[in-house]
Amino acid sequence: MEKGFVAVRKTWFSVIACLVAVPAVAHDFWLQPREYALSAPGNAALLMFVGHGQFRDRWGVSNDHVTLFTTIGPNGTVDHRGDLTIGAPPADAVIDLPKPGSYLVLLQSTNSTSQLPAVRFNDYITEEGIAPIIAERTRTGQGKADGREVYSRRTKTLIQVGAVDAGSIARVTHPVNLKLEIVPEKHPLLLARDNRLPVRVYYNGKPLGGAKVKITNLANDATPVATARTGADGRASFVIPSAGHWQMNVIWADVLKGDPRGDFATTFSSLTFATLR
Repeated sequence: MEKGFVAVRKTWFSVIACLVAVPAVAHDFWLQPREYALSAPGNAALLMFVGHGQFRDRWGVSNDHVTLFTTIGPNGTVDHRGDLTIGAPPADAVIDLPKPGSYLVLLQSTNSTSQLPAVRFNDYITEEGIAPIIAERTRTGQGKADGREVYSRRTKTLIQVGAVDAGSIARVTHPVNLKLEIVPEKHPLLLARDNRLPVRVYYNGKPLGGAKVKITNLANDATPVATARTGADGRASFVIPSAGHWQMNVIWADVLKGDPRGDFATTFSSLTFATLR
């Protein structure tokens, strides 16, 4: 009898842990190329993932859930929405990269809505460090109310074709006018001996201070490797511990007034890239 009770109790604890964890991970989203570096021009296959660790899965939405899917590269800006095959094998998209240089692949989603019980919502906004939501719920005394969001996603990945040239560096280290974006201030394939990668976060085209940025090793993505809070100039810096494939993410929000869909407009943004050292 006691053993049975313990087993049931452990099962319920596991279920509760999963229910608490899911909201915090369900919004993590990124583009993952099968190859981050091509030796010569050709095709690049990309997968779209949501969640992380044991909750990682393919992004199972329809193609019309994507409002922007473009490359910015040595051949200019190209719309690739016609190349989307989300959820189908062998990839969610296969795109042509016709010239040597660095390519930024950008994706933006439509708006979705979310409503979570207060405890789960508070855990999520605290874990992700979404300062505008925390401040507003504190100011209005709504900490015990359900959390309602209208949210959308922005993501960017870096793919290199051939050698890194001056044009590649300039392209990678400048913002591309996503609502929320993480911009490397060095090309990730050209880090110095200290392996330090400085980044700058922009929101509505301006540097964003006070945002929590996470970096995760995509080979073992259950938990972030490190986190940092941006300064008033929108800057943060990370030491990349090894060669590999990496994801950075950041979340920010605006307060909504009188919107029946939700109380906050939340934007999720990520950046994926490879490093050699």
